[in-house]
Order: sequence, then C-alpha cells, then structure tokens
Amino acid sequence: MFHRHSLRRTCTRCGAAILIAGALCLCMRAQTTRDDPNGAVRTSEAMVGTSGEYLLRPGDVVQVNYRFTPEFDDTATVSPDGRLTLKNIGLVPAAGGTVAELQEHIVKAASTQLVNPEVTVTLKEFERPQITVGGEVNLPGHFDLRKPTTALGAILMAGGPKQDSAMNHVFLFRRINGELAETFVLHLNHLHEGEHTKDDILLKPDDMILVRHDKLSTVERYMKLVNLGVYFNPVGNGLF
Repeated sequence: MFHRHSLRRTCTRCGAAILIAGALCLCMRAQTTRDDPNGAVRTSEAMVGTSGEYLLRPGDVVQVNYRFTPEFDDTATVSPDGRLTLKNIGLVPAAGGTVAELQEHIVKAASTQLVNPEVTVTLKEFERPQITVGGEVNLPGHFDLRKPTTALGAILMAGGPKQDSAMNHVFLFRRINGELAETFVLHLNHLHEGEHTKDDILLKPDDMILVRHDKLSTVERYMKLVNLGVYFNPVGNGLF
C-alpha cells in the first residue's frame, strides 16, 4: 500500500554526480536481473536477453531463407501464442528466444524433410518498446528500451535529474491493462557507487518515470492512464 510522503529537495549538484556514477555501475549489474513489482530484483524478462540479444515477441516479422531449397523460403509473423507458422514445416516456437535460437528450431523441424538444411533467419520488423521519463529531468521525453534499463538508467537517458529534483520520491507508473497503471514510489537518493538498491528496478515497455520537486497531495495505487496527462503534459514538465 502507498501512503502520503514528504518530498525533500535533496539532490544537490554533488549528489547528482554521485548518483550518475552509481547508476552507471548498477545499470551494468542489472543486465542479468529482472524487476519485482515491489522493488526486489530478479531475472530479466525484458526484450533482450542476458547476452544483449533481442528476444522475439508476438508481432515480430521474420524472413526465412533456405540456401539450396528456395521453395521453402517464407516470411512469417510471430503469432500471439508465440509461434511461427511456416509453409512445409508448420508451427515453430519463437517468442522469448533469439533469432539464432529460432534458426536452430527451424533447422531441426526442416531436417525431417531436408538433408542438412542451411537456413538463414532475418528479423524484418520488430516491436520498438519505449519508456517515458518526465518531470525534473534535463531532457524529458520518450526513449527506446533497447537493452535492460533500470529506473536510474532511464533518468540518465533523460539527461539526469535537475538540481532541485526529489530523488527520494521517484514515481513509476506501470501499465497493467488498456485503462489502468500501477504506481510505485522509488527511493533513489541514497545511491552511492557500487551500492545496490532494491528500488532501482528494471523497466518494462511502456513504463513511465516521473521525477518531482514537490509533494503530490495523494498517490493512488492504481491510476487511470488518461489521468496521467496531469503529470506528463507541456505545462507541468515540458515532456511533449
């Protein structure tokens, strides 16, 4: 549950420098972890794997080419159930794996009909998940989620916090459906280089980070997406 909190102007220029140094270290460590909604850190389910390779998801389009049997060539879209339907082969698992792993699955399936098939898989179209950072940061806006990124990492992508930002009360709005987002309060002001903080969680596509300099009168656990415009608007923080 969330309670009302007092926001203090604790981020000085020196503190911001320490924050950036620590965040760079933590962002590297976070590449092998996944966030827990309550702030704990677990294994990543982001759109990239621990090796940094993109993980396929529903809606992605791949092209499959066979070196010696072009009649097997195909272009297919990963379906909502995470599989591809390829001609002459049928269903092949795709979502959650890399392009290289998909290629292995296709070679294995095609081997029932071809001898030592040579297959090349190319990712033609893919989802570009984004995050949003607004409020008391230097460069508020939308950013591509290209690799595992923590809340602090996102704030750095947005140019870092301003001098009067309240890093002890950073708000994370996480979409849970087409109408609602869940609200989390992250305490990021006591970060030092090499220090681990459970609040510096990994972000998911469509997450929205809000850095404030004053106190929000109330914080609802669940907020309507349409109401978030109160905090992410040209007057409030110059986001758009």
